[in-house]
Amino acid sequence: MTTNDRVQHTEDAAFFDEVKAVSERYPEAKLRYAIANLALENEMGIDYDRQVGVSRIEDGRIVRSFVDRDDPMLARMQLCLLRDIHGKCLDWMEAPE
Repeated sequence: MTTNDRVQHTEDAAFFDEVKAVSERYPEAKLRYAIANLALENEMGIDYDRQVGVSRIEDGRIVRSFVDRDDPMLARMQLCLLRDIHGKCLDWMEAPE
């Protein structure tokens, strides 16, 4: 499997065909969601059972750091940005006041 195959999704073509079919059945939802590739998180060794991403906007960039799920900082985070297929939140941002 080459990097190009992964980038063009030929590795999981059947999966993406099914996702496309579902998004066509629910056109009102397809603009609210995207599929995320977790390759960088996997390369960094992020353990989503123990950690969660926390995103913020800084100087026109989205910056994500990872904290333990029991970190008190998460009490302020109220908007889930990224969920896995089981509904578990993987990335949060602070809710606007």
